[in-house]
Amino acid sequence: MTMAVAPARSAGPAAPDPVAMFTSMVLIRVFEERMMELRTAGEVIGPVHPYVGQEAIAVGVCAAMAPADFLVSHYRGHGHAIARGVDLDALTAELFGRAGGLCGGKAAALISDRRTNLLMSSGIVGAGVPVAAGAAMAAQVRGEPAVSVAFIGDGALGSGVVHETLTIAAVQRLPLVLVCEHNGYQAGNRTEEVYPEVSLLRLAEAHRVRAVGVDGNDVTAVAAAARDAVEFARGGGGATFIEAQTYLTRFHLQFERPSPEVRPADEMAAWRARDPIDTARQSSPLRDRLSDADVETIWEQARERVEHAVETARSCAWPAPEDAATHVWAEES
Repeated sequence: MTMAVAPARSAGPAAPDPVAMFTSMVLIRVFEERMMELRTAGEVIGPVHPYVGQEAIAVGVCAAMAPADFLVSHYRGHGHAIARGVDLDALTAELFGRAGGLCGGKAAALISDRRTNLLMSSGIVGAGVPVAAGAAMAAQVRGEPAVSVAFIGDGALGSGVVHETLTIAAVQRLPLVLVCEHNGYQAGNRTEEVYPEVSLLRLAEAHRVRAVGVDGNDVTAVAAAARDAVEFARGGGGATFIEAQTYLTRFHLQFERPSPEVRPADEMAAWRARDPIDTARQSSPLRDRLSDADVETIWEQARERVEHAVETARSCAWPAPEDAATHVWAEES
């Protein structure tokens, strides 16, 4: 067993501001809708996996993280990146395949960003989880107070490496938080058709990992659950598995056209009625602080910010052909 050094105590971030979280959710929504339009137009490179309907999870979780904490995302990761504070111009340029992008135009949606400790966005289901655990173990051994957070979908619980990592996390008491965005589907397959147990909490508990369920469409509830999990990990308590129940209100992915919709219309309508942005707008913290005019201003500012990012991306150069083989091998600094 790895000999762990007790982490230094570190104050986490201040309690999240409801207006800031609402604003971040709106920005993610506007960005995702615009990227789908631009993918249809052929300006965005590669597939787009929209995050529409799940914004409360990214925003609530990232609001609980400190700057030094690590983040691991997946292929549906634009929302995670924006909530974490990744530069929107550079993110958009990356999706356009331009040299000014976060990864020089080579990654498309599978980005990383050293500035915000976004370690990776894995295109392989579940593959980012051991990377997050490795970052958690490194921090633990060094005696650093950093926590590692990984987002996964419910499909990742079918990956063997996720279960292996949960076992290691439990035994080592790693400062790790796994956030499962349980939207009920794995591409076109319903979760209950794939797993013998609908409650994913029991799968985590089987590995003796602390497991917590939360309404993934309630950003305040998500932020509270994430803050508790991060503080638990930072204090040496070990890993937490958060199951955030949510719904993807747009399609699974888009190339030139969206993937076919196979979900029942009444199910989709019921979840759209629980939209996380509308839910936040009607919550008590915001009803008294934001007028309708304030809300419209937030939407308009988000649209302006996204359009600025789009125009910036369009003005960026394409990667030079001679750079195709760069960033393949580690280089001495």
